[in-house]
Amino acid sequence: MKLASNTSAEQQLLLIHPIGVGLSSRFWDRFVASWQGRSNTPVLLKPDLLGCGTAPCPARPLTPEDWAEPLIQLLRERDNGPTVLVSQGAYLPIALAVLSRAPELVSALVAISPPGWLVLNQKFPQSRARWLWRVLFDGLIGNLFYLYARRRRFLDAFSRKNLFAQPEAVDHEWLEMLKQGSRAMDTRWAVYSFLAGFWRRGWEAQLTGLNIPVQVIFGSNATGIGSSRNWDDLHERLGTYKQKLPNASIITIPGRNVLPYESSEECVNSVSEWVASLTQ
Repeated sequence: MKLASNTSAEQQLLLIHPIGVGLSSRFWDRFVASWQGRSNTPVLLKPDLLGCGTAPCPARPLTPEDWAEPLIQLLRERDNGPTVLVSQGAYLPIALAVLSRAPELVSALVAISPPGWLVLNQKFPQSRARWLWRVLFDGLIGNLFYLYARRRRFLDAFSRKNLFAQPEAVDHEWLEMLKQGSRAMDTRWAVYSFLAGFWRRGWEAQLTGLNIPVQVIFGSNATGIGSSRNWDDLHERLGTYKQKLPNASIITIPGRNVLPYESSEECVNSVSEWVASLTQ
């Protein structure tokens, strides 16, 4: 687990990185660098999730509860009071799983680039998820696909098409991070757990039932990942989140779907100002 802190801070934030080919806690490096350039900022915790980076890589389907458990253990070991959870992208359910199992450990939630409400709330058949795992991912097809998906050309094209507002922002640093992070084939299990849909169980009731402060940050060019007629546009997504979470702080900043990396300064400004306002 990596720790970035200014020792004078009293608060702490736990950063939940996205799961994808080559992704790990290094996703937050630019965010952390900008954060540490400020004075008297809270501690940042940025652990690797199961199956990513230097964390163990279990060769089995992983659920939000599986990913949440080590985070809960980390917070209990540090025993530093309630923490602000900061989730990225479709990995908001991991934060919600932490909140479900250990609500006393969490003081607030920041959801950066969360998925469209339809995707977040849709209950994907878990029998189908198990079928996808068994037939497509847990075997030769899965091995071959991961070898293909971690090629630089694929990662470059996918990032330009789905993640960044400005294609030129897909730089050598980003691609080298993904290359290094996907070098171990065992990292495929976390990626496939996500792709199979083990996290899609319908999270609306839990999210709308939160009684802690919530901030939601969207990119001004936010889109769904991939192609689907059912993806909502930014206007629709903002409208739904504002309707479902009337007490949340919901804002947009420049960028698309990887704001802590693509728009680090703006993302840090938004999070740090909001977190500071909680203590005023």
